[in-house]
Amino acid sequence: MNKNICFFNSNKAWGGGEKWNHHFSLLLRDQGYNVFVVTNHKSELKARLENEPGITLHSEPIGNLSFLNPVLMGRLKSFFKTNDIQTLITALPSDLKSGGIAAKRAGVNRVIYRRGIAVPVKNSILNRYIFKNVVDRLIVNSLETKRTVLANNSALIDESKIRQIYNGFDVAEFDKQNFSPLYTPENGEVVIGNAARLTAQKGQKHLIECAKILKEKGLKFKILIAGKGEMEQELKDYATELDVSDKVSFLGFIKDMKSFHASQDIFCLPSLWEGFGYALVEAMTLEKPVAGFNISSNPEVVADSETGILVPVGNTKELAGALEKMILDEELRKKMGAAGRQRVLDNFNTPLVLQKLVKVVEE
Repeated sequence: MNKNICFFNSNKAWGGGEKWNHHFSLLLRDQGYNVFVVTNHKSELKARLENEPGITLHSEPIGNLSFLNPVLMGRLKSFFKTNDIQTLITALPSDLKSGGIAAKRAGVNRVIYRRGIAVPVKNSILNRYIFKNVVDRLIVNSLETKRTVLANNSALIDESKIRQIYNGFDVAEFDKQNFSPLYTPENGEVVIGNAARLTAQKGQKHLIECAKILKEKGLKFKILIAGKGEMEQELKDYATELDVSDKVSFLGFIKDMKSFHASQDIFCLPSLWEGFGYALVEAMTLEKPVAGFNISSNPEVVADSETGILVPVGNTKELAGALEKMILDEELRKKMGAAGRQRVLDNFNTPLVLQKLVKVVEE
């Protein structure tokens, strides 16, 4: 059997999709596959894989319209043929167009498109062509992502081509990491954590509004917000406006997420939509109860009333109520936290996910 497999991710920045490609390219290498990775020039994924043995890198200046560039498409086709690539895994819509089409022209047997965002696919002539003639398998990271892919056209891709595989989380590796809490609670504070890009989608405004409600009730708590984004100053100003700057701390980008999660008692992710809440799984692995909105894939990750509390989307008052319930009940936090870790082990642990990915690659 040909075990030459290529991951194709042209995003220059580092995010959940790049983390997935990095993680599973190394895991498949360790499973005996000959792994190739196509990246953009000066991408973070390329930088992190450059010194990895057993990984062959190739970079191109790939953009959304690269599939219209015959010279670039010719180089990609040549790369696939020269290295006898038999399976291509793409990550971004632009990658599917350039990498996927070039792979088909090169005779690659299997083009897999991994969709990691719960956003509808535009029902365009080009997308209909690609999903019918280029994509051999569609991997979705949640049932919600699958629903949104088909939202604008239920016949976009044949159901038999779709495979649902949750994002993997390496519990054993996470457990081995050293950590040191980033914050020391004062005067019996219960610490609430949030880690996400500071964007409207991630809903930090709702968390700041919760701070106002909880403060007015006289509860002892502290909210730690990790992340950077275009709304950073707006959110800081909002905290000042609501007079909760003493209750909300913005920590900026945090690389050591284990130490961050270890610093909190509760994790809150008030996103307005999620493809797969990776940060929820991190927190649950460290036995932290979670709170958020009952939207998108959250109900697939969080067992409501068992591993955390989910409330109607956008309902700040109920979200504050969920946080208040957990702030006041330490035993409930411990019970939900323990159940959360077990849920991760049963559903999202990397060995389970890797087994499912290998099956898709080899079927």
